[in-house]
Amino acid sequence: MKISDAAKLLGISTDTISYYEKEGVITPKRTSKNNYRDLDNRDIISLLICIYNRKIGYSMKESVEYVEGIPVSKITDILNKKIDELELEVKETKNLINYLTTLKMESEIDFYNIGNYWITVEPKCYLLPYAKISQSEICFTKDNPRYYAKLFEYLPFINQAQVTNVENICDSPQSVTEWFFVIPEIIYNQIPQEFLEDAKVVPRRHCLNTVVINEDWEYPNTEIFRDIFNYLKKHNIKSCGIATATYPNYYFQESGKKVRYAKVKVPIELKGV
Repeated sequence: MKISDAAKLLGISTDTISYYEKEGVITPKRTSKNNYRDLDNRDIISLLICIYNRKIGYSMKESVEYVEGIPVSKITDILNKKIDELELEVKETKNLINYLTTLKMESEIDFYNIGNYWITVEPKCYLLPYAKISQSEICFTKDNPRYYAKLFEYLPFINQAQVTNVENICDSPQSVTEWFFVIPEIIYNQIPQEFLEDAKVVPRRHCLNTVVINEDWEYPNTEIFRDIFNYLKKHNIKSCGIATATYPNYYFQESGKKVRYAKVKVPIELKGV
């Protein structure tokens, strides 16, 4: 069988067949009749085994190793390893589905709550330094690429939030804003301790919430907290702790402009709680 015909029959590319030939899995023979290189039954069977292993999830390198023969004593260990990998993938996929389901529900609610105010109980979380952002540059807080690379592994389950002390909200808007990673406790417990040295604990708390449209999302400043501060002042609500503003990682169009909205939270003191 010609290599091009085998590729069509097996649903793989001729480049894939060439790879397996290079690795010694198959040995096409050139025919004297038409000078084409043909695959015999043994080659086809070897390719089918490689395809089978690839469908299971093994790499091309592993599929080559396994078609060459596996010691009987290692088969169980190899299969157990693959089962563990697939179970981890299933767990991660379920976590992502749950995250997206929550994000969908929150997004639907957020659009209806622009300019509204409500109180929630926020669970314990942790803050880790991220960056200081101005109109001209992003200045990463830590001079350690490994720090950021490790934390970015946990996206989208951690957020980056603009953070300010409540006392600073009444001041004039600051053009340099501080940003932190906001890490749920369940994720915090999965991160190696060496990356958590500068973590700040944010205890369970009551928060006043609002949603604010931010047309100047490219140039963040503390003005994003102005409306909620005015609401606190008007209703004589005492604030405490660290205020945060998180931004969904997508944009939407409003009146022909690309804008983002910010979810602003300010810890508050409730009488009798």
